[in-house]
Amino acid sequence: MVAGNGKDPTFQQLRCFRVLAQELHFGRAAALLHITQPPLTRHIQNLEQVVGVQLFVRVGRSVDLTPAGKAFQVECDRVLKRLDRGIEQARKVASGEAGDLVIGYVEPLGIDFLPRVLGAFRDLHPEHNLRLREMHTLDQVEALLDGAIDCGLLRTTTSSTDELVFETVWRDELVVALSERHTLARRFTDVIPLLELEHEPFVVYETSLGIGILTTILAACSNAGFSPAVAHAAGSTPMLLALVAGGEGVGLVSSEIAKVPRPGLVFRRIAGTPVVSDVLMGWRRNDEPAVLADLRHVIAQRTSK
Repeated sequence: MVAGNGKDPTFQQLRCFRVLAQELHFGRAAALLHITQPPLTRHIQNLEQVVGVQLFVRVGRSVDLTPAGKAFQVECDRVLKRLDRGIEQARKVASGEAGDLVIGYVEPLGIDFLPRVLGAFRDLHPEHNLRLREMHTLDQVEALLDGAIDCGLLRTTTSSTDELVFETVWRDELVVALSERHTLARRFTDVIPLLELEHEPFVVYETSLGIGILTTILAACSNAGFSPAVAHAAGSTPMLLALVAGGEGVGLVSSEIAKVPRPGLVFRRIAGTPVVSDVLMGWRRNDEPAVLADLRHVIAQRTSK
């Protein structure tokens, strides 16, 4: 709005104008604004001086908008609606009901787990701006401590800091990844006993990324009666899968990864008791966004189907 005398309209003046433009009657408008008519008249007169044009014309005991007033009404409504939305949003952000929610997650969860969960969460909290960051487990722990993310979806960690809280939200079943040329891929077309891998070289994740899946693999192999021979430690899932596809060994990976066809690879479920790697949600103990309880609830609902 361009002021006629170098001043800007006040929001109180704009609110008075909006109500009077709707009611077209000073008495009714004053009652709705919880003021008397003289202050309302002064606000309108001062607004007209600031804008530099007449906004209302008296018609008997009522008033009507001038053509300039009608044009001003459209823009005034837009300004006040944006102001009201801004005030509401600021209050929601201050109370944790809105704003950015930064979520870290380990790579396999981006394939099917997160799409299942985040759509339902978005329906519950459309006012939140979700920001997703793919990060290894140890990086998520550091990001939580530094305040770079609000919560993390990560594997089991050795972190023992009292500053963070971890809660298991999902049990990720592991499957065997084999080169399509591997003899075991031809012998076992559905499930494969873990003991069949006793004499196979293993490709695992580097411990610098976290030890969640590696700990699960070592425990499962031990329960099956052998200790795996680790031939390669990969720094990422694509590297691990490339080594397996190239015949450098076998791998145990998230069942999420098996949902996407991979050239040169086949995946087999493990016979008997499933081998699972816990997925945890982590957050700062004294800084928990109010919406995390809803996120945990949505995860429980969507992953139980």
